[in-house]
Amino acid sequence: MKNLFLLGALSALFFFSSCGEEELSNINGAQSSFGLVGNTIDVRAGQLGFSDEELYVTKLENGVSTLHCSGTNNNTQLMDLLKLVPADIFPGTMTITGNTIEAEVNAKITDKGFQAIYNDGSALTLVNYDAKVGDKFSATVGGITLENEVIEKSTDDDFFWGGMLIKVITVKYKNPTPGVSSIEHIYNHKFGLVSISIHFEDGTVKYIGVEC
Repeated sequence: MKNLFLLGALSALFFFSSCGEEELSNINGAQSSFGLVGNTIDVRAGQLGFSDEELYVTKLENGVSTLHCSGTNNNTQLMDLLKLVPADIFPGTMTITGNTIEAEVNAKITDKGFQAIYNDGSALTLVNYDAKVGDKFSATVGGITLENEVIEKSTDDDFFWGGMLIKVITVKYKNPTPGVSSIEHIYNHKFGLVSISIHFEDGTVKYIGVEC
């Protein structure tokens, strides 16, 4: 499999005991193959109007992977919305030229979870496999507090993906971008990020598929 992010991968075990916030926010573990240079992820964002999507790892340095993301989109309104994302709360760089978007995303990716690494060195945990429902991760970046919360975690193989049923953990990300109310990422401890749903303020929901 082409192990993955876009920013994600995580736990099949359901933990009944609570982990401390510091423990949950500190992602250790062994380097995941998802973050190795050359790894390519198959991302499908057609519901958002994207085509020619690419996502692959270009660098791994001091435990931090850099992922190159690109695509084209003729939806001017959506592209204008992306331009409103504050540069200081983006974990890397993003450039929009016409209908083309290119980004370099920095992340720490281990067999214990994923963290977004911001340009000021701040780290925001995107998922921790040892977390339980209700656990939250937060970081203050550029004066803005970003917060994620685990809202669901499977105890059985109940999510259909890649022709099989798998256990998943769902994390809800509060989003400061105008027009977007939240983003939900679904992870599996073996396969990484398997699905993304973007919830807009007008009530619509768009999905991004992730395949191995």
